[in-house]
Amino acid sequence: SGFFVRTHQNTPFIWVDTNTDVIQIIDKTTLQVVKTLTPSKDKKAMHIEFTKDGRYALVSIYEEEGAVVIYDAFRLDEIKRLPFKKPAGKYNALNKTYPGRILSGQPAAGVVSLSGH
Repeated sequence: SGFFVRTHQNTPFIWVDTNTDVIQIIDKTTLQVVKTLTPSKDKKAMHIEFTKDGRYALVSIYEEEGAVVIYDAFRLDEIKRLPFKKPAGKYNALNKTYPGRILSGQPAAGVVSLSGH
């Protein structure tokens, strides 16, 4: 039972963090696990996020001496490792909005609205 199940419209895979040191990669067509990644043995791998184009997947190693590990989202190869202390998440606003739809708000007033909809 992991925290996140992530995919991107341009990738053939679903990425699942398992609340352990592994990420399972599932083929979108067959729904079978095609690869298991272990970014850092015995260190929690979580919070998968994709670049806007879906070319890269970023995985957090949530430890004091953690990292953000960048993978090629198609070949499933590690590209780069950036050291961080407990990187809780990476939030790509470009993957969270729909064309022409923007959330705006006034937090002090407790108001949030969807514009361009």
